Amino acid sequence: MDLSNTPGYVDGFPALMNVRELGGIVAAGGRTVRHGMFYRGAALADLSPEERSRIDSMGLSLILDLRAGFEVSNAPDYIPAGCSYEQVSGMLLDDGSELEFSQTAIAKKAVKIGREFPAFRRNLYVSMVHDSPAMHALVEHVVTRRTPLYVHCSAGKDRTGVASAIILSILGASDGAILDDFMRTNAFLAELIENVPDEIPDAFLRLIPEGMDLSVAKQLMRAIWPQANGVVLEDMQAVLAAMDEGRASREDYLLDEFGLDATCLEELRDYYLE
Repeated sequence: MDLSNTPGYVDGFPALMNVRELGGIVAAGGRTVRHGMFYRGAALADLSPEERSRIDSMGLSLILDLRAGFEVSNAPDYIPAGCSYEQVSGMLLDDGSELEFSQTAIAKKAVKIGREFPAFRRNLYVSMVHDSPAMHALVEHVVTRRTPLYVHCSAGKDRTGVASAIILSILGASDGAILDDFMRTNAFLAELIENVPDEIPDAFLRLIPEGMDLSVAKQLMRAIWPQANGVVLEDMQAVLAAMDEGRASREDYLLDEFGLDATCLEELRDYYLE
């Protein structure tokens, strides 16, 4: 699939890295997000020399890594010269411990809890809306203009999707624009999402409970595959609803959660929009 005309397209990376920018998205007052300010995507691990060169050319000020610490230790980011790096886990359990949310971890959890998984995943999305150290770090960097910023998780879709929604909310984008950006992941990862393997991959086979019939395991894999490798519209709708619950406007959420008053939002929008 040719994605070069897709909004937010950034050349020089394979589609499966899900790298794109928020530049060009319509936001407050009909203005658009400045290009080259906010990038989102997958982890910057195991890059080719060409991909490293492309990252170098982006002039990044900061890489904000939303993966859990043990995800990072297994696949550390490439950090270009002159760029700062910060890791703050985007998903935390109730006890405050970090939660891995890579594709393999998603599949493992889905196998374990079955039909309850969609609700479990949605609750994790919503949990990032309130009192999230990662999202507060993100907003602090937006406010202090630590851009160009590259924010990512494992596949650049779940934790990164919520981060992008918060940035776009700050800039006054509509819910429609936020949802469009979120669902664009499925276009970038379409080759993976749509091509369910005929045979169960070893990584998935290890997740199957002992004694499960292989035909049943294949059905389970086919059901889980899109959730593990793509995004679901209702998850982001739940995030936006959680932001707005009990409030008159999205701006009220940004004030209550991050302390961003009308003057601050106006200044940020004047800086990041054109």
